[in-house]
Amino acid sequence: MTTSRRAPKPQSAPTARAERQLDPFQIVDSSFVAGAGSLASLPPPVSAEVAFGGRSNVGKSSLINTLVERKGLVRTSSNPGSTRQINLYEARARDGAVFQLVDLPGYGFTRRSKSEQAAWASLIEGYLRGRVTLAAVLLLVDARRGLEEDDLELIRFIEASRDVARRPVELLLVATKVDKVPRSSVRRALDQLSAAAPRTAGGALRRAIGFSSITGEGRRDLWLAIRRVTRLGGAAPSPSGDAGREDDASRTTDG
Repeated sequence: MTTSRRAPKPQSAPTARAERQLDPFQIVDSSFVAGAGSLASLPPPVSAEVAFGGRSNVGKSSLINTLVERKGLVRTSSNPGSTRQINLYEARARDGAVFQLVDLPGYGFTRRSKSEQAAWASLIEGYLRGRVTLAAVLLLVDARRGLEEDDLELIRFIEASRDVARRPVELLLVATKVDKVPRSSVRRALDQLSAAAPRTAGGALRRAIGFSSITGEGRRDLWLAIRRVTRLGGAAPSPSGDAGREDDASRTTDG
């Protein structure tokens, strides 16, 4: 007696749709790697690093948490100037790309002693000038305030460090908290930020990427930029939705 082979059960529509919508850029794992209060305590350089800099309370920690889709990776604080060390994190995407993310202490907070401020400046400048694996610095600027003198000094410092024996460090402008800017004014705020920044070595305007840790706006654009500067991949199919070992106290950062 001949038996007919049963046809495979068709995949349910939700399952098939979910598989099609898997985002290769999705961060599937992220972790704290190390905290360094001095250049000597930094872990050995391994692969391309992306550093996040900006004034205190510009939303740095919230931005990193939104990027990696994990609320508690970088602890936030309501007290500006809480970050007193360089914190290093690692994030792995679904497509296998691994990123080294570096949270730099915020600057521009005056309620610390001059000696503390000088120590932080020395730590940041030493890292920016001497870290051989540094690929890019993301300069975070409050979209409502624009570039301030401290931000301009950081840009000039990075440009002056291009003679270091490593590939040139790229600078990316990120306008944070765009959700607090009227929608009709966001484009103008980004254009003004680009125009106010010193031009690249080639004379080009620096594009500003708008970002909101509340709505997730700009997350994908920022990952595309990070992948470009770290040379870890470029564009991928867009998913349907794009929303987006020190003690705990030393890891707390200003949000």
